[in-house]
This record gives sequence, structure tokens and C-alpha cells, in this order.
Amino acid sequence: MRRNVLPGLLRRYGRQVVLEDGRTGMAFVQPILERSERSDQVLPTPLGRRRADRFLYLGAAELPLRWGDRLRCGEEYYRVCSAQAIYVGGAVSHWWGMLRPEE
Repeated sequence: MRRNVLPGLLRRYGRQVVLEDGRTGMAFVQPILERSERSDQVLPTPLGRRRADRFLYLGAAELPLRWGDRLRCGEEYYRVCSAQAIYVGGAVSHWWGMLRPEE
């Protein structure tokens, strides 16, 4: 994989994301669809209902994610549940993350 492929795709098709500390960049934020019989996106809890859906994040190398970061994409806010740098050769190609929407 060439290092300049994903930045070009992000510029053309990505969406702007804003981290809690004000840093901005481009990323793909897409829902992860479950392939099971139980595909509820809202789960009951003792304190009420909560969203259970998750989102995949693929973002620019210049915008590192950390667990617990809060970000905005469009009008939605998300919390980072998991994040990892993806390397091509010895350099970071992009960031992969799993997001949960905030109420």
C-alpha cells in the first residue's frame, strides 16, 4: 500500500472531525453493522436505555487518537473506545479506531 493513497481518499471522500482539544482532520466514520439475530442499537439498563451501536474510524496520520478522546463528526459526538496507529513500512499510514456515540 502506498502511503499517499489514504490521504487522497480522505481529502476527497472523508468528513471533517474535531477532537475535544480543538485539533481537526479528515476521517471516515461509519457504523459497524452487526450480523447477529440480536441487532438492537438501544439496550435497556437499570438506569434507562443506552445506545449500543459502534462506529469505525479511519483517520489521517496527523490526527492521532487516544482511548477516551471525545470527537465531533458533523452534529454527532463520539467517545474513542479503542485506537491504534496503522503502519506502512516504518511510518504511520493512518489511525484505526472504534467509537461509541454519546447521548
